[in-house]
Amino acid sequence: MQGNPSKMNAQSFDELLAKLDDARGRRMPWTQIASMINEIEKTPAGKQYSANKEHFWEMLAQKSGYTRNALQRMRSTLIRGNAIADREKTKLQEILGQRALAPNALFDVLGHFHTAELFARIYSADPDAALNLLTQMRDERVPVVRIKEILSEVTNRKHSSSSKPTFLMPKDVLHREQALALIDEHKSLLYGGDDVSIYFNRYEFEFVSIDAVGIRCGDDGALQLVDGFMLMTSSPGKHKPAFQNLLSDIDYRSSFFRHVWLCRNSSFRWPSEEINAAIDALDIHQVGIIEFDEEGGEMKIVRRPKGDTRPSRYSLTLREIMRQGIPDFGMV
Repeated sequence: MQGNPSKMNAQSFDELLAKLDDARGRRMPWTQIASMINEIEKTPAGKQYSANKEHFWEMLAQKSGYTRNALQRMRSTLIRGNAIADREKTKLQEILGQRALAPNALFDVLGHFHTAELFARIYSADPDAALNLLTQMRDERVPVVRIKEILSEVTNRKHSSSSKPTFLMPKDVLHREQALALIDEHKSLLYGGDDVSIYFNRYEFEFVSIDAVGIRCGDDGALQLVDGFMLMTSSPGKHKPAFQNLLSDIDYRSSFFRHVWLCRNSSFRWPSEEINAAIDALDIHQVGIIEFDEEGGEMKIVRRPKGDTRPSRYSLTLREIMRQGIPDFGMV
């Protein structure tokens, strides 16, 4: 007599979930945890649970003993690592020989989750540097400190060769640095405390560009907020389409961050009042405006964001942040 299919599927879900029980306490390999999450989500019951992302990840966090943030980063790193292994099949065989044919061969060499995550980020910036690192790791232990140095080196090279943001010209680089220093110095005015970290040239996003990112994490490392900062320190053209383009950029970016802070100096083409009125007319509630003087000595808040509703593309930003890590909380 055949069993009830729906019951069998439910048991399959329950059995997989049970294997995650206290995964942290039992020191289960991170690759096994990430693979298991993928399998859980594929089951009929898992698909129902994952329709509510918040509930799904909280359930996995409670079961495993890891934070939601850590679990999502594990799965993201597994996906990225598998993609690298598939893309670099030939080179992996050259580096690892017959070992490259074994399942999880790349992860066996990389070992610890944090090392694998760093490797994936290095590969994103410079594939050759990542493969050279893998060759070195094949033959000897490479300290995490050195791997972080390599990531910093390749990231700096990538940023130094990238183009300047739309509203900034080369002559404004000094103003740019002053603005960021001022924002960091006075961030308690924006957030009511100093527990938000401001990162400049630290994060790259697939679908949006931003000049700086503000991040707050809980004690367990879970992301509590991600804000974006747009620096407007030069003088774009006077014509109407330029102002429309500015508003379009603001509107687009505001769909990726909890709040977007527009940071302008006193000589910017359009006054704060004009930008503020346009933002109100367009109902872009999560935008704030910061204004600083030419000397970089003072900063004032002209407009505060009017809402905390998560915008439509916020989840994409959270995933990118978790994938790239948060240095202040040891998540790199």
